[in-house]
Amino acid sequence: MSKQYTILLSFLVFFSFNAFTQERTLIKNPTELKKKLLNQSDATKSIVSDFTQEKHVSFMKEAQISKGKFYYQQQNKMRWEQTSPHPYVLLINESKIRIKDNGREKDLKGANKMMGKINKLMIGLINGEIFNSKDFESSYFSYSNTYIIVLKPKSKRLQSMFNTIELTFSKKTIRLNTLTFFEKSGDKSVMKFFNDKFNTSIKQSIFNTL
Repeated sequence: MSKQYTILLSFLVFFSFNAFTQERTLIKNPTELKKKLLNQSDATKSIVSDFTQEKHVSFMKEAQISKGKFYYQQQNKMRWEQTSPHPYVLLINESKIRIKDNGREKDLKGANKMMGKINKLMIGLINGEIFNSKDFESSYFSYSNTYIIVLKPKSKRLQSMFNTIELTFSKKTIRLNTLTFFEKSGDKSVMKFFNDKFNTSIKQSIFNTL
């Protein structure tokens, strides 16, 4: 998976896949849970958060760690700004996606279809639209003080990027705790968020300038 897709495909923290695989309970009728998730998404007008991303690769003993800042604002505005180990920015402003790596903007011509799916995926994870998406098969689970949602992509384009997505939500706050992308190879990317602030004012230049 290329670097821009890796940083695109990742979010947040507390339980790993192996920790709860054997004990989580399937929610057979998730209608009420989906309603709670969508209500929380509707109430989230903006997010500002620090993040770390852990990339676990089978042939490496230790995870690759990157750090940065995450911004989100309704409608359809998102910015991932990695500050270490090197500068990297992913910017989504409505239908436009821009990427800057080590000070240089990437040429995304010819990748419009893939970028369109990435845009829809990432925004959908935040605004809740993904829970009703026909592009994924979804399963809902309960485990301890968390809800777990497992999404399996149906399209070949998305399947080429990852095998499953797992989201973990706090039962108390209905806030996203972890977002993990599992690749077919067994590798995974985990995004962990902290110092998050919700529904605060964000300068529009954050979403307009790489």
